[in-house]
Amino acid sequence: MVYRPPVKKSDFDGPSGLAKVVLNGNKTKAKVVFIENNEEYVISVKNCPDDVQKYIRSGEFIAKMNKDGDKLYSMSPANGMFEGKVAKFSSKKDQPPAPMTKIGADWSYLYFVVMIGITKGECQGMQLPCFLRYNFCEELQDVKGTTKSVVGYSKNLDKSKHTAFLDEFLTITGVWDFGPIAYTDNILPKLEQRTKRADKSFSFIVKKGFIDTFYQQSSLPIETKLPDEPEFADGVQFDDEDLTDDPLEEKFE
Repeated sequence: MVYRPPVKKSDFDGPSGLAKVVLNGNKTKAKVVFIENNEEYVISVKNCPDDVQKYIRSGEFIAKMNKDGDKLYSMSPANGMFEGKVAKFSSKKDQPPAPMTKIGADWSYLYFVVMIGITKGECQGMQLPCFLRYNFCEELQDVKGTTKSVVGYSKNLDKSKHTAFLDEFLTITGVWDFGPIAYTDNILPKLEQRTKRADKSFSFIVKKGFIDTFYQQSSLPIETKLPDEPEFADGVQFDDEDLTDDPLEEKFE
């Protein structure tokens, strides 16, 4: 057998999965018992990240620990319906978000991860990753009488459940409220800018630790929620996106 050198493990490569979390009486320590293998860890709450210290509680959650099993990095609900907002697009440190590649034996696809923060209820402050396929392509579209290169979906919504879920996410978070997006090789920074600008709250269902479905908090159809008049004053820009004339249209250079 050919020798292979050891691979350095990240501090984040620790125990993870569905676990029962039990706080002691003064909430200074917590016992984390992973249900699949019954592995048990006892941690000091003060050693956890600040946000975890704020929301840690007893119950069954998806828990993630460090490799030494003495620090709880995050916990999120395994099931239920919650209210939240986009917290951030995942990316490497000090770099803009970019699509990643998942490779199998005879397949591969591009994807990206968005962190959804819970904004109300007992789980407020917790975040869940939302895994989305990067199913985008370049399409030509008429914009004010001129043919422009815009972002389109690379697969049919009726035939691709992953693309339908992607469209559901982009619609519910307000990305398409501002009209077409000029095509580039990486549109994730633009998507993140738009979700921040829209700043929409929404409801979502979690099943087995993963976000399954998004819901608008209003019963109104999505198209009725667009503003009737431009809401931005003259000269307003959002990052490199000019929204002066009409918040539902992006200007193409």
